[in-house]
Order: sequence, then C-alpha cells, then structure tokens
Amino acid sequence: MKQFLDFLPLVVFFAFYKIYDIYAATAALIVATAIVLIYSWVRFRKVEKMALITFVLVVVFGGLTLFFHNDEFIKWKVTVIYALFAGALFSQPMGDEKAANSADAG
Repeated sequence: MKQFLDFLPLVVFFAFYKIYDIYAATAALIVATAIVLIYSWVRFRKVEKMALITFVLVVVFGGLTLFFHNDEFIKWKVTVIYALFAGALFSQPMGDEKAANSADAG
C-alpha cells in the first residue's frame, strides 16, 4: 500500500502530461501529492519525513511553474530532491563507531 501511495502522484502526473500539458500535469501533481499526504495522515496518523519534504518541494516548484508559466521550475524539483537526500546520506555516519572499536578489541 505504501508503494502505491508513493507512486500515485507520479502516475497522475504522467497521465495528465500525456493527455493535456505540463501545466495541467503540474497542477494534478500538487493535488495528488496533497491527497496522498492527507490520506497517509488520516489512515496511519503519521507522515514520513521524505513525503513531507517531497510535498513541500512539489508545492514550491510546482507553484513557481504555474505562476510564471515556465516548466523549468518543475524540472528542477527532482534535482533538488536528490541533492537534499544525497546531502542527508552523506552527513550520516558511515557506521557505528562503538561496534567497530569493540570488534577491534576482541
């Protein structure tokens, strides 16, 4: 169910893009992401941090795309999301230092 919810906005975006244009698809993406976020909160009483960050970026970059009628903004969303996640992964420790030290001592 979680994977379905994660991919639903993407499916909606591509369907609207194929039928209409990038601007209708962007509006549909914003709405679909909001619906998935609300459903996740109502159903599970929890919203994952990744889903919340994605929602904020979709609203910001999607809003800029619709406001300025320039599709470059929505294209930058993916790059920004990957850069944030890469930064988060890079900033995490590579392993448990205590476990590594105890293995060397034994």
